Amino acid sequence: MAATDTTTGPRSGAPVDGIYRSPLGDNDVPEVLLTELVLRTVAQMPDKAALIDASTGRTLTYARLDDAVRRLAGGLVERGTAPGAVIAIMAANCPEYASTFLGVAHAGLTVTTINPSYTAREVRHQIETSKPTLMVTAAAFLDVARTACADTTVEEIVCLDECDDVACVTDLYGRPIDGPVRVPVDHPVVIPYSSGTTGLSKGVVLTHRNLVVNVLQTIPPLGLVGEDTVIAVLPFFHIYGMQVIMNSTFAVVFAAACARTSGPGH
Repeated sequence: MAATDTTTGPRSGAPVDGIYRSPLGDNDVPEVLLTELVLRTVAQMPDKAALIDASTGRTLTYARLDDAVRRLAGGLVERGTAPGAVIAIMAANCPEYASTFLGVAHAGLTVTTINPSYTAREVRHQIETSKPTLMVTAAAFLDVARTACADTTVEEIVCLDECDDVACVTDLYGRPIDGPVRVPVDHPVVIPYSSGTTGLSKGVVLTHRNLVVNVLQTIPPLGLVGEDTVIAVLPFFHIYGMQVIMNSTFAVVFAAACARTSGPGH
C-alpha cells in the first residue's frame, strides 16, 4: 500500500487542515493604529522624498508629510470632530491626498474615498450611505461635489488645491498632535466603495487592524530596495492604490510618484 500523504487532502495540493500558508511565513501583527505603522520610520529619513507630483516635480518629504498629517489631525480635533465622524475625499492622486487621508486617520476619524470620475448622482449615493460631514475635493471636481452634497450630511467642502470661494484643506490645520487619537484597533478607518458593476456601489468598512495587517502582508513580496520609486498610477481611492502603493510604500520609506489618472480628459 502506498504511504498516506499527511500534508495534503483528497484534492491535489489541498492541505489537510484546509489552511493555505504563504511561503513567506507568518506576520507578527502589532496592536497599533494605521499611522503608527505607516509613519513609524519618518525620523530615520526625514528629508527623503515621500511623494512626487509627476506632472510638476513638486516633492513632499517624509518630514513634511508627517507634519501635515499631525497638523490636520490637530486641527480636526480642535474643531471638535470626534471619532465616529466620516470625512469624504474625492480627488485625483496628489501629495495632499495622502497627507489628508492619513491626517483624518491620525485624528481617529473615518475616511470614505470617492471615485472622482463619478457623476453627481453616484457621489450622492455614497454620501447618503456613508454620511460624511466634510467633503475634501479639488477644483476639477468642485461642481460635481457641490451638486452631490446639497441637502446632505456634508456641512462643508474644502479643496486640496486652489478653489474659488472654497477654503483649502490647509486652512483646517491646527497645532500638530504627537500621537494618534486613541481609538480601538478595530475602529473603522476607511470606507471605500465597490465598483457597483452589478448594482449600486456598496461601502466596505475597514478597520485600522485590517489595513495594518494588509500592509504587513504586502511589504515582503514588494521587494523594494535602495532608492526605489513606485509609480502611483492606480488611484488612491481604490484599495490597491491606497494600500499596495500609498500605505505600504510609506511604511518602508520609499517614494511614490503620483500620476493623475482621474479627472477631465483621462
